[in-house]
Amino acid sequence: GEDRAVIIDGLRYRVSGEESRVVVFPHTQEELAETLRLASAESWSVIPAGAGTWLEAGNRPLAADLIVSTARLDRVLEYEPADLTATVEAGCPLAKFNQQAREHGQWIPLDPFGAPEGTIGATIATASYGPLRCGYGIPRDWLIGIRVAHIDGKMTRAGGKVVKNVAGYDLCKLYTGSFGTLAIITEMTFKLRSLATAGKTVIFRNKDEARLATLATLIQASPLQPSAMELLSPDRSDWSNDGSHNSNSWMLAVQFLHEPEAVESQIASIREMGSSNLLTAPLAAEILADDESQRFWREYRESEADTSAEWLLRLTTLPADLPAMISLANRQLPGARWRVHAANGVLRLSAPSGWPAGWTPDETLRRLLDFRQEIRSHGGQMVVLRAPGEILRQLDVWGDPGSTLPLMRAIKQKFDPHSRLNPGRFVAGI
Repeated sequence: GEDRAVIIDGLRYRVSGEESRVVVFPHTQEELAETLRLASAESWSVIPAGAGTWLEAGNRPLAADLIVSTARLDRVLEYEPADLTATVEAGCPLAKFNQQAREHGQWIPLDPFGAPEGTIGATIATASYGPLRCGYGIPRDWLIGIRVAHIDGKMTRAGGKVVKNVAGYDLCKLYTGSFGTLAIITEMTFKLRSLATAGKTVIFRNKDEARLATLATLIQASPLQPSAMELLSPDRSDWSNDGSHNSNSWMLAVQFLHEPEAVESQIASIREMGSSNLLTAPLAAEILADDESQRFWREYRESEADTSAEWLLRLTTLPADLPAMISLANRQLPGARWRVHAANGVLRLSAPSGWPAGWTPDETLRRLLDFRQEIRSHGGQMVVLRAPGEILRQLDVWGDPGSTLPLMRAIKQKFDPHSRLNPGRFVAGI
């Protein structure tokens, strides 16, 4: 029946190309804990999941006896609009909760890339963020309480249900971004934010990405408060509110979410910046009103769920080094699409099957490793979020964690001494 708790899945819930996979869907947090107690007693390796949209990320698992999905743990347990806090189960989709909170003029200001069915638990476990990182920060900034199930079935809590509640080390931050290697997140408490009453997006286009990056730097140094600021490569900048295409130009998209007067004031200021004498020539501004702006950012976020993109890399650098990093990446990894968090120095590369054209798998691997080393020499990092199987089998997707590795291994040993949770999938095979 539709409500069965164990299935043999041959489609979505696959980790490394196997034909099928045993998937458990607990209906309650207690059922999930009982499942882990059984797995621990039987020495089974467990892959935590939500809706299954992040199973392709990370290194290939060393073992995977079953997947435990939180998809049916989707309740909103507590919601106090007056306190601006909410407690939800891990399987609750972020979009679903924000739709409910919208009735009270509130939301959790997170917008991870990917499909809208992505769960809140997966957003926290993978520390996923989208364009709104510019104005609202990252997932751990909004998480104030958490409950997790450990591999032996024990349940523990950290944080609480009020904003100022942490004494000592904040374990919420430890679980955020741990990719299910320490425990399975079952519920979370968030602080919320009031919705903006107005929103517009300003778009600048130019064939020279360095000019747009310079404008982004000017915006960063100004009193303006953009909610999102993204630099898009030409083949991702073909969106226009009049339906036209301009695929030869880079695009800088800047979103403002605020009160109407504040939005209009900042729009006027950013227009002036586009005409600044610090730029080699004026940049014309295209304005997207509220509905158009929402549609633009929704399509932009969901575009990363496009299954035609076999490659997905994430690079980090200093915002001031973005022009040099983009130029370097275009030379070393030609023919890719770029999404750049211009305020934070994060670049996301996507490419279809067969990229880079004319390269053998061995040559691709060698160039990726050389490029990663060059990025490290500039103080940056490269994480491979998605790649063909023949590349993933020969590459640590996370790269060198540096001096923090002994501490990370010690924490893993304490929380999961027999390495049953997501074995081998995280940094350095943790």
